[in-house]
Amino acid sequence: MLQRLTPFFLAITLATLALPRIAQASLLEWNQTEAHIELEPGQEEARAEYVVTNKSDETVRIARVKTSCGCTGSLLDKKNLAPGESTTITGTFNKGNREGLNRNKLEVFLDNQPDPVATLHMIVEIPKLVDVQPSLVYWDPTSSQTNRQVRITLDKRYVNKISDIEYDAAYVTLTEETDPDGKVDLILRVLPKSFEQKIQEPIVIKATGEDGMTAKARLLVFVQP
Repeated sequence: MLQRLTPFFLAITLATLALPRIAQASLLEWNQTEAHIELEPGQEEARAEYVVTNKSDETVRIARVKTSCGCTGSLLDKKNLAPGESTTITGTFNKGNREGLNRNKLEVFLDNQPDPVATLHMIVEIPKLVDVQPSLVYWDPTSSQTNRQVRITLDKRYVNKISDIEYDAAYVTLTEETDPDGKVDLILRVLPKSFEQKIQEPIVIKATGEDGMTAKARLLVFVQP
């Protein structure tokens, strides 16, 4: 006759089934599970290495490594780890058009296990050589027809001078100011020449530094009448 398991015995059964997975996870030793990387200007790819060692008495097989975004990839030296053996998982990150702080994950799965045995973190900082805040200034019929303040900051490790500001004076009036608090390198006040026509104009801020380093950022002026 079939007997129904009580909640107590059901919990014990589930916990027992989970023991091999927990044991395997605890017997995998990682040199690191979180890597912090800052890209240099012009560098398009970042890499981080995670070394894992099998501390158990049985062979462990890494089935796959799942990444959190299309910009992140992984390379695996070998999948089968005998007791005492190590392998290296190399995380790769492609910069593309990204800026600022990028947080990515690599989930490591063993054979026949639905949950990752480890989650590796790859934190990549892409410096903004010319930081424009905000990067969009906008007016519509409900907006006040006043200028907008834009604050520009240079990353002095790479660029130290604003060399040029390109814009179409037929559509936009720009006024440059120094920051009385010295927190930013330049303050721009932006005002459209007209609020009666649609305007979608870029302003390009260029900067230079030592050894011929150059950088630029865009500010978009948008008017919706």
